[in-house]
Amino acid sequence: MTPPPAQLQVLFGSPQGAVWLDKRGRVRWYNPAAQALLGQDLMGVSLSKLLSPYDASRRPVPREHSALAAEGAAQGLFALIHVDQRWFQVSCHPLGEGRLCLLADITDLEQQAMAYRTTLEVLSGLVRQEENLADLLRQVLETAVAVVPGCDAGSISLREGDSFRFVAQVGFDEALIGHFFPADLELLWYGEGETAWHLGRPRLIRGSEIQQRSAAQAGELAELLKKHGRVREIQASICVPVVLQGEVLATINLDNLRNPDGFPPEALPIAQAFGIQTAGLLYGQLARKSLTSQALTDPLTGLGNRRALEDAFPKLQAQAKRLGLPLTMLYWDMDGLKRLNDTQGHAAGDQALKRLADSLQAFSRQGDAAFRVGGDEFVSLHLNLPVSEAQELIERVRGNLQVRVSAGSAAIDPEMSLEEALFQTDAAMYRDKPRQR
Repeated sequence: MTPPPAQLQVLFGSPQGAVWLDKRGRVRWYNPAAQALLGQDLMGVSLSKLLSPYDASRRPVPREHSALAAEGAAQGLFALIHVDQRWFQVSCHPLGEGRLCLLADITDLEQQAMAYRTTLEVLSGLVRQEENLADLLRQVLETAVAVVPGCDAGSISLREGDSFRFVAQVGFDEALIGHFFPADLELLWYGEGETAWHLGRPRLIRGSEIQQRSAAQAGELAELLKKHGRVREIQASICVPVVLQGEVLATINLDNLRNPDGFPPEALPIAQAFGIQTAGLLYGQLARKSLTSQALTDPLTGLGNRRALEDAFPKLQAQAKRLGLPLTMLYWDMDGLKRLNDTQGHAAGDQALKRLADSLQAFSRQGDAAFRVGGDEFVSLHLNLPVSEAQELIERVRGNLQVRVSAGSAAIDPEMSLEEALFQTDAAMYRDKPRQR
């Protein structure tokens, strides 16, 4: 047996783990810090059986391929302790007739890097528009459950108005997905106050406190969590508000189902990293929706534009055919807009256009849609409105305006093109215009 070099004794009290390997790669000396890191008596053990290298794709390489066991390959090795999922950077240096290996615990850095890296991969999917938001959030959650130490299960809830909706789950029942619950109940579950909530601070609760907060949930939500959320099994729970510009857009809940102390200290900052990345993901989604909305919306009136009409017309036409309901198109033209602009200014003309748009929306029913297709021209589509009743609607709209509007109508059949429908209603509108004297 090769004796360890005497100079190793200077490393005995070092806070960094140090291990000396003989020619065969077996441990012949180690300091207390190494034993604390690796959690066992190391003497005579082949270090390559404890440490497995990790490749660029972050997938474990079989132990028999360990770089520590290969001649000349040990510099800068990332290794995974399989027992407790700790990460180490191992650097080896020739010393005497063997090698000195220094172990640095980089678990926090590696897990945070993995959190950022994997969520950035998800964000790239958003940029490529390959998946919808629910799928992206599910990927974020799956990664968080895999990466955050101590995590066994989790869920993501997305804010919609004054409610939250479950959009992703791991480790629970798929029946959770799609259920809505009031925003104040989510804030109650978070439990750290509105200031921390809007700052996106992660919180951790354990044991009986989980059951107390669960019991405070109201009616249907409480039953839902008991039946499908395994709430009675949760031993520790992290909640991360996903915040964008001070508003909570979603929450990430990560749960340990085995041990009240199952989340180590580094779990909170790593979970928060996922909250930050998810906020970026939601920002991208909202920005994309905003751009889409802008492309389809008239900026002055807020109605759909010609492009939006082209998108909506075949859908309403198909719906009318499927339901066996009439579909009527109305073409509207504001008389004398130029005169109004010339005499009272363009601000007055804009107000008149907005008033017409507001009136079209005010007298709309479910299934109706209105569009501004030109400077003073509007089109509205009315599902389940017979063309014989169109004049009554025209008069109601006119009665809400201070300027006269000409209007014409046509019944839309299932085979009619948008161009033909516009031609017929435009012709009817011109017949309605006041005759010049």
